[in-house]
Amino acid sequence: MHNASIGEWILCRLTSRERAASMVGDLVEMGERKGVIWFWLSLAGVALTLVWRRPLAFFAAFYAGAWTVGWFVHTTHTIYSQHYPQGLWSEAFDPFILMGSALWAAFFYKAIRYGVLDRTMQITFVWAGLVTTVIYFWWQPVVLWSCIVAALLVTSTSILRSNLRKESLVVFASVAAGSAIRFLAVIPAGLYQSFLGRRLHILWGDREVREHPSLVWVSLAMMLLSFLVATSLWSRMHNLLMRSQKLEPEVDR
Repeated sequence: MHNASIGEWILCRLTSRERAASMVGDLVEMGERKGVIWFWLSLAGVALTLVWRRPLAFFAAFYAGAWTVGWFVHTTHTIYSQHYPQGLWSEAFDPFILMGSALWAAFFYKAIRYGVLDRTMQITFVWAGLVTTVIYFWWQPVVLWSCIVAALLVTSTSILRSNLRKESLVVFASVAAGSAIRFLAVIPAGLYQSFLGRRLHILWGDREVREHPSLVWVSLAMMLLSFLVATSLWSRMHNLLMRSQKLEPEVDR
């Protein structure tokens, strides 16, 4: 019984209490014949199968978010941009870039963590495709208006269909939170860059300051921290969604 309670406590950190109790119960039943060592080795194997998706999903989201934001900026805000946005379009692209990057990061995280059949992952993929298309082809009126119409259709469908409302709300909340966290993570790195420039008596945007090793490490640390907070928040939102869906049939009764 003592082994079972400890084992259940460990698995509860990785999955729901009901599922943990069921798995530990099976291991205890078989462990009575095979011994304590077999029980703990099997428990370790079960924990490993439950936990491997989390670090893989985190690093996939981190890479996707970092790569897409860099590529989006390269496409729209550099001298290599074939169609550089001007005026209000230039200002509007900053939140679009953050939102697109957050969508792709959330897509890879949800696809690996919860599987391709997860509905929030599918909705995230649709919105990521629409935002990316706008970023790359905003200057073509046909493509731009087609994306606007598609976005209105997806939004109206999500509102009218009751089985999509909560999933869509989770997706929008996840993207908004992820974008805000990414934006806030840039502030400490910018402040440190300004401090470093004053200390070294170099202009704020000088290449020597931007490529200073300490600034690189601070920027990397803040980016990792932002993705750690964002993925933890996405996981918590998804768990709340799954819990509410389990409670709905009981309420209907």
